[in-house]
Amino acid sequence: MAKTAKKKAAVAGGPQANGVNLSFNVLFDLWFPVTQLPIPKAVLADIIYISANVKAGFWKEVSAQPNPLLTLLGLLTNPQQLPFYAQLKQSGNPAIQRFISVANGMGGLTQDQASQVLGFFFEGTAGSLSTQIAMTIREAFLSVIWDLPLAVPLTGIQVPTTFISSTPQYSKIHYPQIPPSWLMYDANTKTIKAKQNGIDYLVIGSGPAGATVATELQKAGKKVVLIEQGPWVVWGSMNTMSYSRLMFGNDTVTTVNNSVIVRSGQAMGGGTTVNIDLAFSPLESTIQYRIANWVEKGWVDGRYYTQERIAAAYQWVRNTIATRAVSQTELNADNQALWDGANAYGVDPSLYHLNRFPLLLSPSPVTQKRDAARQLILPAAQDTNNPLSVLPDVSVQQLTFKSTGTDGGVIVTGATLVTQTPWTDPQYQNTIIDPCGLKIPAGTTVNIYADNVILAAGTIGSTKILLNSAKSQPAVNNPRVGKGLIMHPSFPLIGVVNKTINLLEGLDSATYLEAFGVTPGFIFETMGALPAYGALLIPGSGIDVYKKIVQFNQSVGFGVMLVDTPSDNNSVSLDSAGNVVLNYALSDSDKARFRNGVAIAIRMMFLAGATEVIIPTNENVLGLKNFNPMVGTYLTDIKQADLVEKNLQFIPNRTILTSAHLQATNKMGATAGTSVASINQRIWNYKTGKEIPNLYLMDSSMFPTSIGANPMQSLYTIAKIFSERLLGKTDKPGKVSFTDIKTDEPEIGPGRL
Repeated sequence: MAKTAKKKAAVAGGPQANGVNLSFNVLFDLWFPVTQLPIPKAVLADIIYISANVKAGFWKEVSAQPNPLLTLLGLLTNPQQLPFYAQLKQSGNPAIQRFISVANGMGGLTQDQASQVLGFFFEGTAGSLSTQIAMTIREAFLSVIWDLPLAVPLTGIQVPTTFISSTPQYSKIHYPQIPPSWLMYDANTKTIKAKQNGIDYLVIGSGPAGATVATELQKAGKKVVLIEQGPWVVWGSMNTMSYSRLMFGNDTVTTVNNSVIVRSGQAMGGGTTVNIDLAFSPLESTIQYRIANWVEKGWVDGRYYTQERIAAAYQWVRNTIATRAVSQTELNADNQALWDGANAYGVDPSLYHLNRFPLLLSPSPVTQKRDAARQLILPAAQDTNNPLSVLPDVSVQQLTFKSTGTDGGVIVTGATLVTQTPWTDPQYQNTIIDPCGLKIPAGTTVNIYADNVILAAGTIGSTKILLNSAKSQPAVNNPRVGKGLIMHPSFPLIGVVNKTINLLEGLDSATYLEAFGVTPGFIFETMGALPAYGALLIPGSGIDVYKKIVQFNQSVGFGVMLVDTPSDNNSVSLDSAGNVVLNYALSDSDKARFRNGVAIAIRMMFLAGATEVIIPTNENVLGLKNFNPMVGTYLTDIKQADLVEKNLQFIPNRTILTSAHLQATNKMGATAGTSVASINQRIWNYKTGKEIPNLYLMDSSMFPTSIGANPMQSLYTIAKIFSERLLGKTDKPGKVSFTDIKTDEPEIGPGRL
């Protein structure tokens, strides 16, 4: 959760706890006023009982130990501690004056008064921090209230199946047989090392890029160690998509000002384990345009990124990951909305490729995913001749180096690691723990040494490692590290239709539209989600949210994703405690393009048959008089898209944006003064201006700009090309050596025969 204030209120237990509990109760009842909601009488008593249990459980969790939400509740209980208290004192709003004068602050207000206070906060009269506090409270309460205990009976959805029946037994049956490791742990020196000879490559990060490089090197006979900070789930035991424990920061991470909700995988397989598998081909025009631009600018070596090589490498990806085309019969009514809306708007949509088993053909009843952990890492780890050594639950702290002379030259020697307490829910017992049998106690700091190191920990992970390493090694103390963050922010829309959609049935995403991907620079994608996420997107009061979310099965959704431009003001950095800080704001030019994309999305939603369009903003986009940000405003006419395009400002914490495609913080380029990595994907020695010869970068952070679309398939593809370069073709391209190149069958979708 984003930081909201520097002051901390000591409220865990102690004399303030009762007052904080009163504030908690007022806010819970504000966002779920159970006795005021139009709940059918037949289930009212049941819902009151369920909501009381949700409320009690939520308070128990919040009050158990100090946390950002508890601190925030303490500030609202004691408003004199708010950083903008002086502005509150100057307000003529009666609700604000009661808020700052009554005992227990928020806990002493009625629901109507609390609503007025949050409305005042949202308006930003007291500064942007007040708006951030209002949105943080809204998000925290609605996401819990509309989780499954209440969402299932009130929205009519079926409980989604996350874990397989008899998970511990399933996991034991399917627990992989991994041969004895060639690694050992020396407890005296606290060093992980090879039993014989040394480690050729240390690959840090197991996402699409890291998994590809590690397994390609392993197949070539190299001794490779693959490190992942997150857990390794027994494939098939659960649906790993968007499961919070497998996400960076437990899926609660936002930009520093809480303006963008960030989703990033932290598990074996990285993002491929938690995403919804949208396989956006690197041969699409929007990506080809960006790569061609990089080549022209000298930011990448164009000899390796010809269309022929990319096509060959991508076919290898499709064959290896088993990427498949979606068929027309798999589209559900939600997927159909973008398809119909685009056709009616006069542009051609497309069907996705997915890294999944076809429906009903998966060997697991709860997941269809073909992620990097299953398709690449597990087979390599089970190779009896030369097993890939896989270390899950290990956090890389920093890289280690050795001087090569008096001129400042260095080589990387390995990394310093800290072993994590493995995650395995005692109810499920479905993670692979210590597959190399090293038996290192959790919390131990150890070293590992290798001839070469490949950073593949993603835009957040690799940047954090470089920033930490720079504290003691001038060679990597490059001011370009972390700068120019690309987030591909997405703006989701909900369309209400006059028919049953069954949003959670069938494929969650199957259609996209890239007609605007090159210029102006945005893409449309179908999306599906549970009510807890949908509730966040609906502006207005608790009553407003209820009235809309109960129409869940009559709603469709898709979103517009902006191809944003890099700015040094957008960055990944570390705070004084070493925590990751994501700084991000849209430029004026990006806002203008984004507004255009949102307006087109609204028009397409209406053209697809929506009677009402809901957009996730409480800005006054329709220019209404006496506008109240706590009262929901919804679109009922296609002409209102013009007003939205004119008035939407993307004000942080008044408009919700999401991001799952972080990129470009450690850019490739021609010199150490302008980039972090060279066109050979070696990290620059900032002190000498030369490459560090054995330290490589292979993840989304190396992109010079946005790659233009979901980067997963591009990362697999570029990592395949990079692996070929490492295996002997670094300086001069040889012939294409990828095998089993086939021609895809043409896609067939609705209206395209």
